[in-house]
Amino acid sequence: MEDDKKALYNQIVDHLMNMIEKKEILPGDRLPTEHELMVKFNVSRITAKRALEELKNRGLIYRKQGQGSFLSNTIGLENMNRPKIISMIIPYENSTGRFIDYIRGAGDYLYSKGYLLSINCTDGDENKEREFLLNMSKVGASGIIYYPTNRMHSFDILSMFYMNQYPIVLIDKYFDSLPLSFSISDNFDGGYKASKHLIELGHEHIAFISSVNIERVPSVRDRFLGYCNALKDSGIEIKSDFIVSQLEDTCGKEGMDQVLKKLLEIGVTAVISENDYVAIDIIKVLKSININVPNDISLIGFDNISILEQVDISLTTIEQDFYEIGKKAAKIVIDNLEGKVISQVKEITPIRLIERNSTISLK
Repeated sequence: MEDDKKALYNQIVDHLMNMIEKKEILPGDRLPTEHELMVKFNVSRITAKRALEELKNRGLIYRKQGQGSFLSNTIGLENMNRPKIISMIIPYENSTGRFIDYIRGAGDYLYSKGYLLSINCTDGDENKEREFLLNMSKVGASGIIYYPTNRMHSFDILSMFYMNQYPIVLIDKYFDSLPLSFSISDNFDGGYKASKHLIELGHEHIAFISSVNIERVPSVRDRFLGYCNALKDSGIEIKSDFIVSQLEDTCGKEGMDQVLKKLLEIGVTAVISENDYVAIDIIKVLKSININVPNDISLIGFDNISILEQVDISLTTIEQDFYEIGKKAAKIVIDNLEGKVISQVKEITPIRLIERNSTISLK
């Protein structure tokens, strides 16, 4: 039964490839239309369309507006055996940490389905990111797994993908304004669990610190909303003075000591950081002004990054399963290609609180 489901998309590609290899379709001949394929294989239009798109991406066919798909006059063995590729677009490529686990999760799943994973690193360059998005489908990628850094910079391209039903899935983030499929962590629950942990330790004056604009980054926004809901559920007042957004833009790392001093002056006993990297910066600044974690202030991060061991910081944090996020993203793309899904898929992977020595009980 599972093989039958898997064949929805590949069956059409294999059938057409077999016809080409047997020279039942010759260069310049028109291929069956989407409608003819829909009837013959009893599949949806998107499945038939994706099968033809796959052959186009392999360089085997070309389209004529209003006439259909035709076998290329320049096909060769190298195109016939061209592997099926899914592209991953990410900001950075690390040998350790979150991105390598995204890659491993996606790569393992795709390999099991007969696909290869192409890694495209933008180095944080928004123009390079946009260029990758524009070119991946043109160079033969059957689908894209995309870690977005700036929605506004690529909104037009993503809208085009959505309207054309091109298989693309977001990781780490999602867009309220565009119903693209995504695979993310349960950031809301992460913010909630971190806050609840501190509350159970007796903390009521808890700050939330973010280096970026809280509202503009969905993952950070969800962590913040989890923080707010945990305070509300425990009957603790949410104070605007305890919330720091766009830390680096407003004061830079040089002014972080003033921000932290102010929080201590107004009674903050614990801090939830946007992520572990910001938490590490907070620890360094606090140490420079002779404030001890956790004796003077408790601190919780987010991500459980491997660098914590290298810098010898025993940080309580929220662990994300990056491998599973990458794997689920890959599955969404393949399900889309095989015609199993045509609407938005929302995959939310559970998180886990890792309790270490950066928090202390006030009871």
